Amino acid sequence: MSRLHIADTGLFVAMGQPSNSRYQAVRRFARRNDVTFVLPERVYEELTVDEPDVEAPPIDAAIDEGWATIAAPLEFSEPVVSRVMDGVQRYIANADDRPADEVERADAALAALAAQHLSAGTATEVYIYTTDIAAGEGAETVLASEGYGDSVTFVNGFRFIENLRSDDS
Repeated sequence: MSRLHIADTGLFVAMGQPSNSRYQAVRRFARRNDVTFVLPERVYEELTVDEPDVEAPPIDAAIDEGWATIAAPLEFSEPVVSRVMDGVQRYIANADDRPADEVERADAALAALAAQHLSAGTATEVYIYTTDIAAGEGAETVLASEGYGDSVTFVNGFRFIENLRSDDS
């Protein structure tokens, strides 16, 4: 059984800097459980800036330490990837009562990455860590409609971090 742990921008923003206890709790979890968080390219781009006077973002420290990585580009030529991406954008748009073209593509990329790995057989279980409830619920709903309902779990990023911190106390 192959597990894939996909992380969203919100999880890393909620963790803060490497000196922060929330960041350290997630790092300990990853190391203890041999978990590598995979970020779609769009998520990585949201977490980084290309300015010389800005210090290295926390995501780069996680990548350097080996418990986070950037996913290969999404294969939009795979119909399931495109369907899931579009479906999650529509789900979030309906949940937030706004046009689908205003939904951040990074949110939908979480589910699209899951679909890509599930359909290719490179993962049998996917955990999507996000602080965006609509994105998490949308990923579960749309992936279930593609036949992957038993293989996908939305993990609320805020609760995940708080549970780790309370376990450390």
